[in-house]
Amino acid sequence: MKKVTINVPDDKYLFFLELIESLGFDQEGTEIPEAHNSLVRERIKNSEEDKLLTWKEGRKQLKLK
Repeated sequence: MKKVTINVPDDKYLFFLELIESLGFDQEGTEIPEAHNSLVRERIKNSEEDKLLTWKEGRKQLKLK
């Protein structure tokens, strides 16, 4: 499956929507269950700030293993 991300200028947005609709665009979205959202919020609330890493630091640690 291919994934396409584009930036559309504000003044071209309505035209873009009409274009993709005329091409038969089918939007598929993935719903995240509320139970998952609640779990993530709880983990964030209970996290210890002094133990948090930036993405760059975490990735570096993963590469070392």
